[in-house]
Amino acid sequence: MSEVETDYARYLPAAREIAMAGGARTLDFFRSNVRVERKADASPVTVADRETEQLLRREIHKRFPDHAVVGEEFGGTLGSNEWEWIVDPIDGTKSFIRGVPLYTTLLALVHRGRPVLGVIYAPATGEIVSAALGTGTTDETGTVVSVSTCSTVTDAWFLTTDPHDFAKREPELFRTLNDRCAATRTWADAYGYLLLARGAVDLMIDPIMSPWDIAPLSVIVREAGGTFTDLAGAANDLGDSALAAATPELHAEVTALPRHT
Repeated sequence: MSEVETDYARYLPAAREIAMAGGARTLDFFRSNVRVERKADASPVTVADRETEQLLRREIHKRFPDHAVVGEEFGGTLGSNEWEWIVDPIDGTKSFIRGVPLYTTLLALVHRGRPVLGVIYAPATGEIVSAALGTGTTDETGTVVSVSTCSTVTDAWFLTTDPHDFAKREPELFRTLNDRCAATRTWADAYGYLLLARGAVDLMIDPIMSPWDIAPLSVIVREAGGTFTDLAGAANDLGDSALAAATPELHAEVTALPRHT
């Protein structure tokens, strides 16, 4: 392990603690009929989202006062600091407000514009996967996890967060994957990438992403042995889409499929 990788790894214990503290706060509101508001883009938001992000920000500033924080609910400017934390207090708010336990709390550390650490924590199930560059990906027990060996679309279990939106944005690609893959499942959000890192599913695609959605994912997937790019196949770790595959062969097959443009 290089000196740089060791420096990133030293942030992992604190990052896991912070994410778990935020996740614990979400459970105070989970299945409690919280009032749902709508943002300007019509996406839902609750007091749980806001209070959890405030807690995450406090915990980060307490430990790393010189680092910047960018979050879904209270903003921030990417590129404003050499060290930046990107937080999503509740990734999967639609699941959260319906009482579905597959939402997550996300945390990423970005150094000079590059994600170098990621945490996905599912508070309602107690699952967590995390990684820094060079560490491998570990779960809630500290066990190193890895992706599956699936190498073909016909054998792949395929997840996407919103199949209706995927089919609207990429009708040809979605139809092909839905027809050819061994299984298609949803209720995903970042929980799908957690499952992929653990080897439970093989392919996860989101055709539209925000920085706080995508920031932790590349490090976690790659450190688990997977391939992570945007939907066009480019290694854009803070891009606006995500394609995570268990193997390079599966990734290559998917990126070679026809797309609607």
